Amino acid sequence: MNSPAVLAATPLGKAAAIVRDYVLRMYYEVDEVPRLDRLRLTPLLLGVEYLVYRVDSLAERNATVDLDAVRNDDYEAFHTYKKAFEKVLRALGAWNGDVAFLVDEAERFVRLENGATSRGTVTRGDVLAMVELRPTDVRLLRAMAFALRGRPMEPATRDLLWPVEVLADLANDLRHYEQDVAAGTLNVYAAFVELYGDAAATELRREADRYESMFLERLSALPPERRARIAEVCRPRYAAALEPYPRVVTARPVPAPPARPPGTYLRKGVVACAALTAGVLAAAAHRRGRPRSSPLPIRSPLHLLPLHPKRGRAS
Repeated sequence: MNSPAVLAATPLGKAAAIVRDYVLRMYYEVDEVPRLDRLRLTPLLLGVEYLVYRVDSLAERNATVDLDAVRNDDYEAFHTYKKAFEKVLRALGAWNGDVAFLVDEAERFVRLENGATSRGTVTRGDVLAMVELRPTDVRLLRAMAFALRGRPMEPATRDLLWPVEVLADLANDLRHYEQDVAAGTLNVYAAFVELYGDAAATELRREADRYESMFLERLSALPPERRARIAEVCRPRYAAALEPYPRVVTARPVPAPPARPPGTYLRKGVVACAALTAGVLAAAAHRRGRPRSSPLPIRSPLHLLPLHPKRGRAS
């Protein structure tokens, strides 16, 4: 029997952790989503996030490969998952202007992260752009929840949560700094250590303070009671970003990945098809519970799925 730690490291375990931490504990509370809507939406959002995490292994295998320049089997697999992802969203009728915009942001993140890891060059601007774009998948879940409920997303609340999402992502990197250095995976604090050495903590803390100031300024515009409730919900998500930072460690040699056994792509295809089938069935059940409405047209193509190998780790 698989242990809880092993299950947490699977795509489904990672997706469940994201939905729990962001959707259940933050978005539903901030947006005051009714209980019945939560029961209806959560399985659908979990299925979408699961499809996102099916791509993680492809991204990790291609950390040193520029997917814009090299078309290997995994390049084609990315587009296979893209089609499955798009079909599920179409079946759900979960497209609106906010979702379309976030799909574009997801592609920006994938290309920026892949370029940074494959070419080995990163600037402060690159790091901050990645940390700002990396929460795109959870932002997409929130936008989909609004679309599925047939409600517009309030711009002021969206902007209020933006720095919270950035800080939460930064906090997660700080909690897993040593683990990421040992594994050789992308980590914001590790990138700042490469850029600034012993001054990394000071430089990164300056950015964390800037993001929190942005949140507090926007929070101050709310009525006192709502302000207190949102602060209570959001602050635990990013608290680690404002605590003492880990000591600097050096990278360890990363062993070469094992060769993929025969049948890898077949197994992945079966899982992807199962996920797609589950998503379509969930969509059908969802539609039976409300009047059918025509989804809005897609404004831009979905090229690649958003990747978030970091936030899915067990805390």
